[in-house]
Amino acid sequence: MNASGKSLGGLVESVIPGSPAAAAGIEAGDIITSLDGHILHDVIDYQFFLEPRAQLLEFRRGGQRSRTELNNSGDDPGIFFSSVVFDRVRTCSNECVFCFVDQVPADRRAPLYLKDDDFRLSFLHGNFITLNNLRQADLDRVNSQRLSPLHVSVHAIDPGVRARLMGCRLSAAEQGLANLKQLGQDGIETHIQIVLCPGINDGAVLEATVSGLAQDYAGVVSVGIVPVALGELYLSENPGVGLRQVTVADAATVIDAVDNWQKRFRLERGTGFVYLADEFFLKIGRPLPPPQYYDDFFQYENGIGIAVSFVAAAEEMVGKLADSGPGRIFLLTGTLAARLVLDVALELSHSLNRDIRPLVAENILFGPHVTVAGLLGGRDIIAAASTAGLNRNDLLLIPAAALDSAAERFLDDMTIEELQEALDARIVIASR
Repeated sequence: MNASGKSLGGLVESVIPGSPAAAAGIEAGDIITSLDGHILHDVIDYQFFLEPRAQLLEFRRGGQRSRTELNNSGDDPGIFFSSVVFDRVRTCSNECVFCFVDQVPADRRAPLYLKDDDFRLSFLHGNFITLNNLRQADLDRVNSQRLSPLHVSVHAIDPGVRARLMGCRLSAAEQGLANLKQLGQDGIETHIQIVLCPGINDGAVLEATVSGLAQDYAGVVSVGIVPVALGELYLSENPGVGLRQVTVADAATVIDAVDNWQKRFRLERGTGFVYLADEFFLKIGRPLPPPQYYDDFFQYENGIGIAVSFVAAAEEMVGKLADSGPGRIFLLTGTLAARLVLDVALELSHSLNRDIRPLVAENILFGPHVTVAGLLGGRDIIAAASTAGLNRNDLLLIPAAALDSAAERFLDDMTIEELQEALDARIVIASR
């Protein structure tokens, strides 16, 4: 709704020719406002109220309100919207001491500075939200439309620790935890994120958080632990935040703790329940866990299991591509996994008698302290490829985690097609 109380509606970006929507007279530029009288706030509403029968569709065109009958006989009436949210993305009112957005350098794309905290984007895209801003009407909608699973940043179940990390009122931190508990009671599944901040939510606090989530919060399917990411410039400009980087000793301690917790949870729940980001293992040079450690890779997009998945996919795909031509084969990686990918490349080179190399890309988009492949931008890849001298005979294997869920766009908004145009090399996406 806008300030006047009228639904803004969903802007139609395109309509499939010959589709039910085209037959109903819907055109690009129309604004769909309701379906059978149901006001549409987002694409979730649209999909929820859409049925395979004749329905009344209300829309605006050129400022004029109109209506038509949509005769949809299948699952897809042929409408593509310009955005999944029709009203306004709900933004974050917290001031997390480690906020990644606050560390984005100036002069980047405007969307990179958007701090969303919208349950709809959590359901649709896996974005992590705090639940601190959910009202009862939101909880009712999540329950009635079965918006499951959601992805939630918890960090600690001690409200005081959570409030400190999130830079919010104690009441807001408590409300978020209460909402998480309510969602579980309603049968909504959640995947939890903990950003590990040494000295604040590690040790006994972390153990209490993991145990409490398992015992007291129904619906929690997985808990992912990722290390806090801090740039030197951010730390120098914010000396009072009380944060520091995760050390080798910190990583070793949490790896051992999670190993013990997983053994217990596998007996109690049938899954490991709690999982560590790849960075912990790569930081101290420990071998990555086997694929079964990650169960169903619940938090792949959170950087948990990407490395082992990419290694497996690269080995399989390079084997298939071994006869793809005379050029070199490059495996894209961030700086963190460079050693691991080099070892894989050397082994594949030897077994396949091909020139296979890592393409190590430094993160220019966010800064060199961001070292994982999943947060590389297209321009970061172009810079690395230029330095390595890739040519049209070469092949570049890119992990799917570096792209959006549609495998079409990098974080800097460059599309895979634009990257292909900028590089002479052939590009292949390695999906898990």
